[in-house]
This record gives sequence, C-alpha cells and structure tokens, in this order.
Amino acid sequence: MSATTFFPTLEIPPEIAEVAIELGVSAQLPDVIAMTQRVFPDCPYRIEIDDDPEIANDRHLAIVVRDRFADVDEAVDVRWRWHEQLFEVCPAPLAHIFRIGMEYNG
Repeated sequence: MSATTFFPTLEIPPEIAEVAIELGVSAQLPDVIAMTQRVFPDCPYRIEIDDDPEIANDRHLAIVVRDRFADVDEAVDVRWRWHEQLFEVCPAPLAHIFRIGMEYNG
C-alpha cells in the first residue's frame, strides 16, 4: 500500500491519477472524492493505492479519512452512508475499485 499525504481539499496526486486511468475510474474519482468530503465534512483524507500482494493485478483506490467518532455506532453509520452514496456517484461495475478507510483522530 502506498500512501499520500492528507489533503484538505480536492487534490488528486499524479500517481493516483495514473492508477485511476489504469483502473478505468478517472472520470469517477473526482466525484467519489467530493462525495467523501460531503459524508466526512472537514475531515482530512488521503488516497492510497491498495495492491493485494496475494492476487496479481488486484488494485483498488482507498480513500482514508481521519475523524473523531462519538462511538462505534456513529463510525458504522457514516461508513454505511459512504457506501450507499458511492453507488450514486459511481456505476456499480466500478464501485468495487473504491474503498473507504477510517482512522480515529482522538
């Protein structure tokens, strides 16, 4: 997994843009990031390239957000909301390329 730094605004680093092109989701990536920013307002995020070491050519884009959750229920609710809204901004056949990661910022 290669990580980038946390971004306060919509920025797509060149290496992430290249992988998005390879995976066929370059058109969807800005919308997924914008949706993530709506679901997690004011939360810093980073984008990681998630390569599965056991499965050849199994790559994903993981958007990792850092937030303070009141409790586990809130964290589960907001993760669920992200997945629901993913299908509003990304066609179902491409949705599996995107993943959400959440880090507690306590």
